[in-house]
Amino acid sequence: MLFTFQNITYTLGTGPARQITVSGSVSEGGVLVVRGPSGAGKTTLLRVLARLQPCDGGEVFLQGESWQHIPSPLWRVGVHYLAQKPALFDGTVADNLAKPFETRVGSKHRFDPGRAKALMQELLLDAHQWEQDSRTLSGGEAARVAFIRALLIEPKVMLLDEPTAALDGRARAAFYRTLSRWLTSPGHAALLVSHNNDYQGLDRVSFVDIDPIQGDV
Repeated sequence: MLFTFQNITYTLGTGPARQITVSGSVSEGGVLVVRGPSGAGKTTLLRVLARLQPCDGGEVFLQGESWQHIPSPLWRVGVHYLAQKPALFDGTVADNLAKPFETRVGSKHRFDPGRAKALMQELLLDAHQWEQDSRTLSGGEAARVAFIRALLIEPKVMLLDEPTAALDGRARAAFYRTLSRWLTSPGHAALLVSHNNDYQGLDRVSFVDIDPIQGDV
């Protein structure tokens, strides 16, 4: 398996809080869809797996290596979380796409403006938006810019939290075409949270369910 998480345990809510325990895995080229009702902790699971918030227990392996042996900044390059409402930096779209490559972690790859512009076209963003102020982007445009930024840093696993929620039908189809192509490259896999069930055209989809009724703590 490319990516495996075992008995990941985290606490949701207060008064009384609930403790959730989840295990799952996804192989190279596969998509693991995380299912559960609203409030079950799907987003929390993705954030835990990205090491953006702590958990109460469990173990995660990327290509057989424990997350305990990989520094957090490097882990978040290899296991990249894409939020439903992505954060963009001040500046242009081009500035945002180049931003990860300004750090020592991101510098192991070089920013490729040509590839970035090709991905913009593929995802139905206009060429003139390269110099557009990121603060003026619509929600759907910002989501696609964040997706392109994730693709450019070349993660092994993408953790996608409602990635198409702000996209119309054409943009949603373009998103899944690009994701499908990315998944065909060696060493790639994805975890996906989606209420739209619009992932049904993807190949090699499996599921993990979060039980919302687990013990109080």
